Amino acid sequence: MKVVRTLVVVVLLAFQAAGAIAETQADTSPTRVVQGGRWTEGSAAGTYRIVVDEVGFEHVSCRVRIQWVAPAAAGRPARLVAEQMFTEVSTSFWSCGVGKQSVVVSGNVLKVQATHAYSGEPCTFTARLGTPGRYQYEAWGREFESRRPDQ
Repeated sequence: MKVVRTLVVVVLLAFQAAGAIAETQADTSPTRVVQGGRWTEGSAAGTYRIVVDEVGFEHVSCRVRIQWVAPAAAGRPARLVAEQMFTEVSTSFWSCGVGKQSVVVSGNVLKVQATHAYSGEPCTFTARLGTPGRYQYEAWGREFESRRPDQ
């Protein structure tokens, strides 16, 4: 009887471990992509693309990536020029769930409406998007500049 109980416990633990691995692999899922606005740098130009990923399974948070995309040209597909994490919203427990909140690009302004995953506090994160790899975060009337690591 003791052997049977031990075997049952081992089997249950194996199922839990398999579920945990599957959950970890599914922890990040892209929920939406928003494209809009235009950037220019010298003779180069393109659009902004915002990719929102949902992370976690109980208290879901979002990760917002800002991408600078050059348009397709003469037999070449569109090209990713630069990518930057919108760290102010992405490095904490902010949720940008589909249907509940919005991510909008208007001209060179990005607005992300989010809700804190634990407290339920709402917040709008605003960034002025610039040349590839650069944006300015606007908080409480102040601007913070983020730029590509190579600059």
